[in-house]
Amino acid sequence: MRCIVCGKESEFKICGNCFAERNTLAHLPSLELEKCGKCGSFRFGREWEWIDEKSAVEKEVFRNLAIFPDFSVESVEIFKNFAVIKGTIYGDCVSLKIPLNLRIRTITCPRCSKESGGYYEAVVQIRAQNRSLRKEELEKVKKIVESVLSRSRGEKDFLLKFEETKSGIDFYFGNKKIGERVSKMIADELGGSVFRSKKLHTRIDGNDVYRFTFLVRLFEAEDYDAVLKDGKICIVKNAKLQKGIELMTGKAVNVSGATLIAKKEKMGWGVITNLDESVAEVMDSEGRIFHVPRSFGAEIGKEVFIFNFGQNIFAFPRDL
Repeated sequence: MRCIVCGKESEFKICGNCFAERNTLAHLPSLELEKCGKCGSFRFGREWEWIDEKSAVEKEVFRNLAIFPDFSVESVEIFKNFAVIKGTIYGDCVSLKIPLNLRIRTITCPRCSKESGGYYEAVVQIRAQNRSLRKEELEKVKKIVESVLSRSRGEKDFLLKFEETKSGIDFYFGNKKIGERVSKMIADELGGSVFRSKKLHTRIDGNDVYRFTFLVRLFEAEDYDAVLKDGKICIVKNAKLQKGIELMTGKAVNVSGATLIAKKEKMGWGVITNLDESVAEVMDSEGRIFHVPRSFGAEIGKEVFIFNFGQNIFAFPRDL
C-alpha cells in the first residue's frame, strides 16, 4: 500500500508525516499559573503544591496538553516559549514544535493569608511539674514540632509563632489537629500527660468557633531521681514510662504519682568502701565517711549517688 499523498510505501492510506502536515496532533491552550508570592507554592485546581517553577510548568502543560488519539507520544521537552513533542503516528516518527503561551500570576495562598492574619486554632503549652524545662527537653520539643510540620501541607498546617516563658514554651498552630498531634508526640517522647481545654472564640455563619489549648505536663521526676512510693524509697529508671525500682530490694515499681524526695543533680557522690549484710560504708567526694542502709546492687568499690531524706542518708550505685 502506498500513501495517497506522497506515494511512499506505507501500511496506511496516508503516512504519518503527511498526516502530521495536514492535521493538528497536539494542542496547548494559553496557560495561567497562580503562584503564592510568600511561600512559593503553586495552585492546581483547588490544591496548592510546594514544587519548583520548572516542575509546576511541566505539570500544567501535561494537564492541558491535548493529543490526537492515534499519536503515540514518546517524549515532551518544554522550553521557555515552546514545547517539542516526539512520537509515532501511522508508522512514522514525527517531531512537533508547538507554542507555549504561559503566564504566572502572583497571589497569596489561603495558608499564607491565614498565617499573615494571625489565625490559629490551638495553643500547645509545654510545662514540667514543679521544675523548669531542661535545655535538652526544649530541643527535643522543637524537633518534634519541626518534624510534624515538615510532613503536613494542609491549608492550616502552620506554626504561627512560639513563645518561651519562665515556666515553659507555647506554640500557636493554625490547625487544631496539628496541635493535638504535637502534644501527644511530646508526651509520648518525653513522658507526661496531656490536658485539653477549649474556649469559644467567635461565631461564623451561626456556628461556634473554638480555640483549643493542649497543656503537656512533663513528669516532675527524671531518671535517677529518688521518689517515695507507697512509703518506700524508689529510684526512677525510666521517667518516660514511669518505671523505677525500690532502693532496698530492686523490685520493679510504677512510680506514677510518687513524691519526689531528691533530684539527681543535687545528689552527692562517693564510693562504697566496706559492706556488711545491712550497712554500707561510703566515702564521699570530700573524704567524709558515712554509714548508710545497704541498697540493692551495692558492692565494694562501686561509685554511688548520695542523698538525704528526713534525718537519714542514703546511697545507691550509679549503675543501678
